[in-house]
Amino acid sequence: MFPPKSYAWIAVLILAVLATLPLAGVVAEPPAAAPAPMAITLGPRHGHVTPMRQGFTHTGAGIVQVTQPTPDSILITMIGAAMAGAHPCKDSFASLDFDLVQAFEITPPNRKPVAAKLVVEARALGLLRSYRSGCCNKAYGNAEMSEGTAAVSTDGTEVIAVALEPHAVGGDEDLSINDHVGPIEASVAPGKHTLHQRFRISAAHVRSLLPCGHASAEFAPESALDPLWLGNRESFHGLAKKDLGFQVSLRVVVDAAETELPQPEPGPAPQCNAPSNARSAPGSFRSQPGRGPR
Repeated sequence: MFPPKSYAWIAVLILAVLATLPLAGVVAEPPAAAPAPMAITLGPRHGHVTPMRQGFTHTGAGIVQVTQPTPDSILITMIGAAMAGAHPCKDSFASLDFDLVQAFEITPPNRKPVAAKLVVEARALGLLRSYRSGCCNKAYGNAEMSEGTAAVSTDGTEVIAVALEPHAVGGDEDLSINDHVGPIEASVAPGKHTLHQRFRISAAHVRSLLPCGHASAEFAPESALDPLWLGNRESFHGLAKKDLGFQVSLRVVVDAAETELPQPEPGPAPQCNAPSNARSAPGSFRSQPGRGPR
């Protein structure tokens, strides 16, 4: 048996434990659900890569990849490489022109009218090399990334666009490129839209009787160019190239600021005051100062 004081302490401990337990029947309110994601449905596509070659040249890869990682986003990647070396009789030139026209449709959740935003990002990873040697170091090459753009339009009207800065090298210069633009947002309406994406790289070399190095623009994995063309003394030897290329991502999200507009608070009810010159109703009278009813 416990002494009387022990029962009092036990009761206090039991009450303290019960106070920490959740009350039966009380359910915490769940957090507000995030807006349902919008969906992008891909439509017809027109994607071409056009190589141009003259003289002692080489091009590799040259492909446009369109993938959809999630229902509300698409990813477009353009990869390719161009190289030009010295030719004894004429100048050498090689280029790859990428062009993509992709139709898509933005579908709101449950087919309800919802305001949406389109988020666009673009990035370019690549290598530019030039070379100067040959006859008295006057034979030289150059390479450039002259265009990297993407634009979304609706019924011929541009909605949003991104563009990367062009780059070029020459005179024995080399350049590693890691450019990124965005994210850029724009309000769009659910419906059909069109993406137009372009990318262009090129390499050139003047003619020379003596063997020279090679100018190149490389925006593709390692297999796109033969390592023998680059040599072991090139500036970027051993670089991992699996992520090289020009890539654009599109993502559509619900515009919560437009979808959930604040409702105005109701003001005071209007008060109707009878005009001072209104006639009295039958059977009633109006009193005047100093005068009573007749």
